[in-house]
Amino acid sequence: MARIEPMTHLDSMKGKYAKTDRVYTRVRKIDDAIIGVRLKHPVTNDPPSTKQLAAQVLFTTVQGKVAEDIADPTKLAAYKTQFAKQRKYKTLRGFIFHKLYLEEVEDQNNG
Repeated sequence: MARIEPMTHLDSMKGKYAKTDRVYTRVRKIDDAIIGVRLKHPVTNDPPSTKQLAAQVLFTTVQGKVAEDIADPTKLAAYKTQFAKQRKYKTLRGFIFHKLYLEEVEDQNNG
């Protein structure tokens, strides 16, 4: 069984040492310990890849379909009854997005 050890509160976090890295200095007031954490810089100036562009297009497409379905009273009523039966999603819009996103991904994989 895993053992969980809680981390003490960090009062501040700052610092940067290199252009490609982010090194933050964390200070705890409890024992004045200074902790350095090195994180690789994820951002580059490269243009988006084809997969990233495809994901953006997919997201935009699904968002448009969500707006259309919410505007249609019959579809909205059907979604509301399905939404009431589930407990995973907290918002109706998120639930509709999930349904339409899965349909769109399935259509792309089959077609």
